[in-house]
This record gives sequence, C-alpha cells and structure tokens, in this order.
Amino acid sequence: MILQTFHSADLGDLYTVLHNNELDFGKPNSVPAGVITYANDREVTWYLLTSPHVPSDCDTDTNCRLSVSTKNGFVLFDTKNVEPNVRYFICAYSKASVVEREWFTEKFEEISSCSNGFIVDTIAPQPGHVYVQNTTGFLTARHDVIVHWDAFEDNVNALEFGYPSLIKEYYISCGMYVIWFNHTDLRLY
Repeated sequence: MILQTFHSADLGDLYTVLHNNELDFGKPNSVPAGVITYANDREVTWYLLTSPHVPSDCDTDTNCRLSVSTKNGFVLFDTKNVEPNVRYFICAYSKASVVEREWFTEKFEEISSCSNGFIVDTIAPQPGHVYVQNTTGFLTARHDVIVHWDAFEDNVNALEFGYPSLIKEYYISCGMYVIWFNHTDLRLY
C-alpha cells in the first residue's frame, strides 16, 4: 500500500496512512523503511545510524551502520543490520538538482533529514503495581472502576518518540477468570 501511495501528487488522506505506518517500536521481523515523497527522479542516499545526523562518509562514521542509494524515494533496510534494543535513525541526503521535463524544468532543493528514530524492542517492561480503588475490598461505584498504576518501567523511554508517558501504551481488561477470551476491553479516561 505504501509503495503505491507515496508517488501520488496529492496525498490528502493518504498522508495519515503514511504517518500511521511510521515505525517507532518494531518487532524482530519488522523491516525498517524510509520514504520521501516527491523524491523520485533524483538520487537519494539513505543512512541507517545510531545518531540522528547525515554523515559525510558512512565508512568513517562510527554511528553509521549502512548506506544505500535509490532513485525512487523509497528504501528497505535488511533486518540483519538492525540489532535489537538499539535506537536507530534513518537519514536521507540528496543534493539540489534540476530535471528537464518535456514541457518544463523542475528544480529540486537539497534534502538532508533524519527520522525521529525507531527501536526493535525485545525486552518487556518491568511489571508495576495496579491498584483498584475499593472500600474494604468492595467496589462502591456501579458503573465505574477506578484504576491507578505506577512503577511500570521499560528499557525504552517512549517520551523520546513523542508519547505522553514513559511507556508507549497501556491495555486494561477485566474478566472473571485469567483466561483472555473472558475479558472485556475497557475505556480509559
């Protein structure tokens, strides 16, 4: 879907699709990719780095793991180059250029940009404490259950990726048994 989308001259609602497919936290089988809209017909050098900067030379930069050049505005990085639990950045560079079209000349500005990073996270968060507000062991509200939690910790600080707390997201479910199919999804306030 992304490959068919990013060449469009008017992304409109598809911009949300691209944004929602941005990788912050991946699984071991996740394939990191880079996309720059309107970058076809020009050479883009992509870098996989452990620091957000466009290097002058990947071979001599200790933070640069790999560089790849494309002419379609898209790159896939092989997962064998990505170590788990290390934050990586995809950076792109393309020099300013001019393309002669049949009816017009198109000028491209220089591109020098980096992502906000991603991590293939294989370490589960440390468990915290969950408290259900009650009176002597009984729930007192008929329609609301008030839950508090603290001390959940992760090896990755989700604040660095723009999330509102140290952990990317929490899920809460409630049921009569510890068997998951008996649980009901709950709304968080």
